[in-house]
Amino acid sequence: MNKLFSALLMVSLLLAGCASSGRPDWTDGGRSKDYPADRYLTGMGTAPALDTAKTRAQASLAKTVSINIEDVKEDVARQTGVLPFVNEARVSQLISNRTKQVLTGARVAETWQGPETKAYYALAVLPKLQVASNLKQEISRLDRATGGYVRRSHGEGDILKRVRAASVALDAQVARLGYERTLRNVNAGESAAASQWDIAVLRGDLERLLKRVRIAPQVADDPSGTLNNSTRAALSKLGFQVSDDASAEFVLHVRLQFENLGYKDKWHWSRGVLMVRLNERASGKERGSVSWAIKASGHSNADAEQRIATKVDALLDRQLRDTVIRFAVR
Repeated sequence: MNKLFSALLMVSLLLAGCASSGRPDWTDGGRSKDYPADRYLTGMGTAPALDTAKTRAQASLAKTVSINIEDVKEDVARQTGVLPFVNEARVSQLISNRTKQVLTGARVAETWQGPETKAYYALAVLPKLQVASNLKQEISRLDRATGGYVRRSHGEGDILKRVRAASVALDAQVARLGYERTLRNVNAGESAAASQWDIAVLRGDLERLLKRVRIAPQVADDPSGTLNNSTRAALSKLGFQVSDDASAEFVLHVRLQFENLGYKDKWHWSRGVLMVRLNERASGKERGSVSWAIKASGHSNADAEQRIATKVDALLDRQLRDTVIRFAVR
């Protein structure tokens, strides 16, 4: 009897040892009973090398607090009824530059190596209370930054610098909406303190300042025959005042040059280079310049060049305002 009991005990211990060294639950989807979803954000990564698995786990965790700019734009449209003049690249930068701060407190809590494949698995975790605190800190930081830019938009003597400050203030509050959305998603609908800055008001302030920027467009080369009208239309659409008389503080020099790239793959190819330069009228000082290369194909050279002209129209609508505002730092 004693021998039988000892044998059963040995088998039980062996089975327990096998169970304890078995595949962890979190290796199948990143969910762990030790780090429940109501208290933790988790991310799982796997790779042949342990360090790579850890890096992928942390990247997976970061995705759970990532902010989609399209979702933010939808929030803005709901709040204001119309999408404001938002610099999407700047909003994305305001968010991405602070990802590390939002993830403060994240750590790789567990690792495991598959006995057969020898692949490594890693589990990264971050307490939800911690990420909520981090998000609130970033929201407060954006509110402080907005206040500083609003003051600059009211106080700067240079009109372009005032416009740029108003633009950054607006973008900071749009980025704030992204953090608010993430906070609600992460922590069961929790909201940050209400912002003192109204996006619709910030948008109106920017529009009023844009109307005070008087620009005289000067098109040197217009092989498409449409560049002059396209430039004027884009300036007006984007909120600037178009003026040809001496009241215009700035002159916008625009030039489009075509280059025939030849016939290839049954298409005629052309390249257009659009050059834009902004000068102060009174002093002649250059505030900034930029150029874009645009490539297109067509059934003839004329067809390819027409397609380039169409792309130029779209580019001016999309890029011109932010380009002029960027020249404010000169």
